[in-house]
Amino acid sequence: MEIVTSVSGDVSTFNLIGQLWRKEDLSSLEVAVEKFIVEKKSILVLDISRLSFINSQGLGLLVRCHVRTRDCGAKMILFGPNEAVSEVIELSGFAMFMTIAATEDELDKTLTTICR
Repeated sequence: MEIVTSVSGDVSTFNLIGQLWRKEDLSSLEVAVEKFIVEKKSILVLDISRLSFINSQGLGLLVRCHVRTRDCGAKMILFGPNEAVSEVIELSGFAMFMTIAATEDELDKTLTTICR
């Protein structure tokens, strides 16, 4: 998996490209989230629109990232899950407590709400 990072003001976006399940990919994302926390940014957008697969370990990591950012006073948004990844997130129940923006418009509205 590849992680492409961009920063705009207080928002860090991590574009996750590929599959989130191998140990080295999980570790890479964990390190990137820790760097986000150290940099004291307030919003983390995980762009998962190009994530083609996620397993239970990847889901577990998303929960840990969510909890870690929340505990540091930041917000995490999952953006653009494709149908397969979205279904896994919905079936796992994570949609009940994670912020998910399916489209650019939803992401813009969510960012506007959070940044008030």
